Amino acid sequence: MTPALVNAQLLALIGNFDHPRNARIRFCNGKTGLESGFVTDPPRNPGNLPAELTSFVGRRSELSEAKRLLTGSRLVTLTGMGGVGKTRLALRAGAGLRRAFPDGVWFVRLDEVSDPALVPGAIAAALGVSGEMLMEHLEGKRLLLVLDNCEHLVHACAVLAGKLLSATPGVRILATSRQILRADGEQVLVVPPLPVPGRHREPGDGESVALFGDRAAAVLPGFVVDKENRDLVTRICRRVDGIPLAIEFAATRLRVLSLEQILNRLDDRFRLLTNGIRTAPARQQTLEATVASSFELCTPREQAVWAATSVLAAGFDLDAAEALCAGDGIGATEVLDLVAALVDKSILVRRNGTYGRGAWYRMLETVREYGTIKLGESGNAEAAHTRQVAYAVTLARRYEAESFGPRQLEWVDRVRREHANFRAALEHCVTDSRHVGQAWEIASALRDFWSMGGFVIEGHRWLVAVLALGGEPTLGRAHALEACAYLALRAGEHDESREMLVELRILAERFDDETLEAGYAQCTGMSRFLDGDLVGGRARLEKALSDYRRLGHERQVFNTLILLSALTFFLDDAAGAGIAQEALTMCERRQADWSKTYALWAVAIHEWRRGDHRRAASLLREAIAMRLDDRSQLALAIGGLAWCAGALGQHERAAGLLGAAQAVWRLCGARLAALSPYRSFDEQCADRTRQEIGEQAFTTAFEATSRAGLDELISFALAEKAIKPRRPVRRATGPQGGLTPREREISELVAEGLSNREIAARLVIAQRTAETHVENILAKLGFTSRAQIAAWLAENRTRR
Repeated sequence: MTPALVNAQLLALIGNFDHPRNARIRFCNGKTGLESGFVTDPPRNPGNLPAELTSFVGRRSELSEAKRLLTGSRLVTLTGMGGVGKTRLALRAGAGLRRAFPDGVWFVRLDEVSDPALVPGAIAAALGVSGEMLMEHLEGKRLLLVLDNCEHLVHACAVLAGKLLSATPGVRILATSRQILRADGEQVLVVPPLPVPGRHREPGDGESVALFGDRAAAVLPGFVVDKENRDLVTRICRRVDGIPLAIEFAATRLRVLSLEQILNRLDDRFRLLTNGIRTAPARQQTLEATVASSFELCTPREQAVWAATSVLAAGFDLDAAEALCAGDGIGATEVLDLVAALVDKSILVRRNGTYGRGAWYRMLETVREYGTIKLGESGNAEAAHTRQVAYAVTLARRYEAESFGPRQLEWVDRVRREHANFRAALEHCVTDSRHVGQAWEIASALRDFWSMGGFVIEGHRWLVAVLALGGEPTLGRAHALEACAYLALRAGEHDESREMLVELRILAERFDDETLEAGYAQCTGMSRFLDGDLVGGRARLEKALSDYRRLGHERQVFNTLILLSALTFFLDDAAGAGIAQEALTMCERRQADWSKTYALWAVAIHEWRRGDHRRAASLLREAIAMRLDDRSQLALAIGGLAWCAGALGQHERAAGLLGAAQAVWRLCGARLAALSPYRSFDEQCADRTRQEIGEQAFTTAFEATSRAGLDELISFALAEKAIKPRRPVRRATGPQGGLTPREREISELVAEGLSNREIAARLVIAQRTAETHVENILAKLGFTSRAQIAAWLAENRTRR
């Protein structure tokens, strides 16, 4: 085509436009739209946003927030880890804002730009102008620039954004980056993974499942997520942390694998989640490449912090990061800035609702697993685990020393949050006998947490495991023996407790240690009390109380007061009311709110004994209303409410409360209510109730609560709502329920509250193997929840 003919055609086209301003022809590589094959009719909304090739799923709240931020800020950065869907979100947000920008929404890809000096040229090229004309072109325009993948060019993008926005008031920028730009006026929107359905329904929590279903249907026509496969799909989405790219990779595997096979092979997610779209950038061809590209963006010191903190399964605070990362060329004062850098780069996520006044950081499991791989490759794994154990010892000591006071609830929350980290530290100790002394200290210092936090069985198991490591007969071992004997009693393992106490007495005499002597007296007093020897138990507990008072151990003074108040209640000794009141006064003085719930129970049962049933019930409801997730205390309080209801003539409610108490005892693993003398009072209450309302009405009310969930039970105890009778669940028969020895072992771990991942780590098996065992256990027992497994185990222990 000759230049003259081109000019003629251009003139003809221009003449057809209603207004000269609309006569815009796009140029590409110096050629007109006619020569390059582009459409020359101007779009109603100028811009260059690429068309979407796949459906857009979810993200309603993020889209709304992105648009809201852009109305008030001229620079908004969408940040998040690789593969989380920042680009798709930016494109959809930009498309939804076209009408607000008459001069267009322009998409600028920066992923292939390696030289910071080329950023202005890349923006100019996207706009179809030369780099020298960029500022002049933007002057007076009202448009939105979408700068995609800025993470490797953050400084250049920040500087350029500042210059552009200060010179062109009609321009706004929406950037995507794994690292925030830190530019003046920047508003940041963190793009999280897609939510995955959990125990409690939340808005949008089915988005990950919907995405899997959509992408799976593309590779396996006819595939739909239904009630038959929804659980498997949900578990797949959960295993890949709800990361959209990982979900899409997993869905493509349906070409050759079943859902079960995909889930099973996610134990090695980096090997499985490959073979992405060939036209995608190299960093998005595999999940490993995506995470690796983030790793490469980090400095060597940032990489070292990423790898070291990957041993902390539950997340961590700054204290833990400093404990694990300081050294080997990294100063303690540098750790804060390195953690901040990892937050900026979307490797770490700061959680809301952090402990006390300290921030809490977590990695997605995919990110943590990659860090663990890199830690192993670095040769620093043993050093990291050694520091992890040392930090666990420090934290356990602080909990023991500081948690009986005004910060008690904070400390309990903190230890709960660190629970998986304590488990990981103890698991490492069990595999390395060099840490035996530290293992004793961690497990024994957490005794009250194991006891009150609903982890009696788990704490007992850990103490048995660390004591089995052997080691010299030190003070550390003696304290571990004391803690183990105490928890064994609460778990109903009296024979084992007696064996522990024999060794404890020998060591207490050897070391002539008054604290150990007091602990031995407390445990033997509790043992005699639970065996029904109330007089002998009282003498031992009074000795323990006297010793602890002299030594100034207020926490153990309180614990012994609670035991004595219970024992004197069963002795029908009025002096117990004063003991219980002293315990309550001590808690109020120390502002120890968790311990206060036990003191309220102690005062309440003595009020019940002297006939003030309404005040007793009020005190018990006050304790329950604190909702501290202490299942032992909750079971005691609900049992006490049953006695009150029976005495007040509320017989049907009394039956329901007895069933509720039994349900909570099963869930917590402690067996106090199954032992004399507690059992006798429950039996008396049940007998009176049966006489008043009949066996059938009693059974109906009892069964309605005995299989309910904790939230329902608490609401029922507080008289907030009744629990309707349910259809009976098919119950397993016999002490073994048809389980194999391995399944029985795994069911015990389920009862401890361990997740499938934690069970796999404990038994050194694949997570999918653990999941399969749990599924088989549920099927054999005819149950639908893990809580039912725990209840069944507790019931069978009672029958033995």
